[in-house]
Amino acid sequence: MLSDAIRAFRETFSPPFRRVMLISVGLTILVLVIFGAGLQWALAALPAFGPDFAGGWVDAILEFVARFLAVIVLVPLVHPVVSLVAGLFLENIAARVEAEDYPADPPGADQPFWQSMLTAIRFTLVLIVVNLLALPFYLLPGVNLVLFWVVNGYLLGREFFELVALRHLPPVEAQAMRKRHGFRVFIAGVIVALFTTVPILNLFAPLFGTALMVHTYKSLVARRSA
Repeated sequence: MLSDAIRAFRETFSPPFRRVMLISVGLTILVLVIFGAGLQWALAALPAFGPDFAGGWVDAILEFVARFLAVIVLVPLVHPVVSLVAGLFLENIAARVEAEDYPADPPGADQPFWQSMLTAIRFTLVLIVVNLLALPFYLLPGVNLVLFWVVNGYLLGREFFELVALRHLPPVEAQAMRKRHGFRVFIAGVIVALFTTVPILNLFAPLFGTALMVHTYKSLVARRSA
């Protein structure tokens, strides 16, 4: 597993992936800037009590609390936004890893574009909902990181593994394989979740996760064939 993670990390920043990486990161930053600007606009639109009400300190407190909550909400949304944007390119990444590292194996079949988009949107909504539900627990020191790794490790492991497996297997078989190797897939997902907690690197997490899951899938197939 560690060797697969190191291999995937190297490939994430290798020349064949740089174009996809730059496009993905650029679009992600653009979406986050637009979203942040929308939050700022919403905060500016909040009604004010005015300086005559309690000396204006109520407005100051409400503004501080609103901006604090906006940041707290925005942080868990960074990864879902990254996943949504990168989801449009993950089939290409999986195909490249398979072609370069497993040229003797039968190539996987890309999902149709609209199906890939719907999958990315569905996964993004799940990430947003689950992380917002877990948000109160993320504020607890000592619990927040572990909970984040466990929750997102499961979600990321499940999504990225099935994305790769569906290139080679029907949906029912892909899900059955994931459940059969649930612990291995979960640990791989936790590694991706760890990746997402590192600033800057978290922008590349979907690319890293896809490459890692290709190696994980191929290792499981090789073990079954041995």
